[in-house]
Amino acid sequence: SSGEPLEILVFVQDVTSDERYRQKLNAIHEAGVELSNLSPEEVFHMDVEDRIELLKSNILHYTQSILAYDYVEIRLLDQGTGKLQGLLSAGIDKEAAERSLVVSKHDNGVTGYVAATGESYLVEDVANDPLYIQSFSGAKSSLTVPLIWQSGVIGTFNVESPEADSFSESDMHFLELFVRNIAMALNTLDLLVAQKTNAAQKSVEAIHREVALPIDKILNDAVNVMECYIGHEPEVEKRLRRILRNARDVRQVIHKIGQDMAPAEAVPAGVAIERHPFLVGQRVLVVDSDESVRNDAHSLLERFGCIVETAETGGEAVYMVRNTDGTESYNAIISDIGLPDFSGYQLMLRLQEMLDVVPLILMTGFGYDPGHSIVKARQAGLHANAILYKPFRLVQLLDVMETVLKLHGSSSPASGPNS
Repeated sequence: SSGEPLEILVFVQDVTSDERYRQKLNAIHEAGVELSNLSPEEVFHMDVEDRIELLKSNILHYTQSILAYDYVEIRLLDQGTGKLQGLLSAGIDKEAAERSLVVSKHDNGVTGYVAATGESYLVEDVANDPLYIQSFSGAKSSLTVPLIWQSGVIGTFNVESPEADSFSESDMHFLELFVRNIAMALNTLDLLVAQKTNAAQKSVEAIHREVALPIDKILNDAVNVMECYIGHEPEVEKRLRRILRNARDVRQVIHKIGQDMAPAEAVPAGVAIERHPFLVGQRVLVVDSDESVRNDAHSLLERFGCIVETAETGGEAVYMVRNTDGTESYNAIISDIGLPDFSGYQLMLRLQEMLDVVPLILMTGFGYDPGHSIVKARQAGLHANAILYKPFRLVQLLDVMETVLKLHGSSSPASGPNS
């Protein structure tokens, strides 16, 4: 009203970039939630391969829609071999996607270097970078970040562009945030796979535990009856041998189903059973009157790929050996020294009458051997290390098994019955 001029000071700040930054962070967070979001129905109905394909599809969708990257490659680290296996790729040449890469700072491109160092790597111009290996024709720049879970590198995430200097430190920051979500989703998937594998293993083990000894009993009864008909009733003998073969086939079918339901590669490395390749496929006869020992023999040795059959008495063991030849002969025979009908030494003498080579291992409880069965068996040719003293540890059983198997020809079955 006084007529004096009014001065107004206005501050203008462009918040567009800040707002875009916040929007992008929010989008990345929401994408992370979606990547790991699997409903109970999806978990139940989808198998592992379907869940992997869904995860790959979602990763690619969010990479393109949020980060606007069209040239993408993700590799996962095989902890056992150090190889970087391709999980997914888009826009990358087929030859590059199938290229063999390992964790190394040298000769394995930017991907191998990032996996080895655990540090992100920005290539502003591929023509001037000593590590870069071409991923597609016309590539000019790239950005590679490590996939990290619990402080360890589990893979790499690589994006590329046909434009030079296409990526910035800000892009690196966003991609590092995004791959944290991917690592979490991959870990969730691993947990689901491990849980399913564990459940499958327990189911198969329970089934096998219930049928193992009944199948052994069928085998024992069949060879007992066969002893009465060999040389007298060829047709009956033929039918009994068919029963033996069918019973053994049932056991192998159960093993095969177990391997299909819970393959070894699906078992997490931290809980996987130590491999003993020497034991795989070895046929083992365990002779003991104690049912728990026979059950344990199945559960322990079959973990390592052995084919186990059992007998309660020395007489049954003799019949089993006499009526099992060729590829079904036993590579190792483990027997208690105090059977209801034979001592361990007596069993060895009976087996020597039938076999050129007797791959025998004797067991005794707490070193108790009143009949000096072990001393006599050693004098008759038993290997000095072919003794197990109950209770024995698993590692002792495996060591003695490998000693006897190597001594008597490892992968080939024990020499068949003397003609």
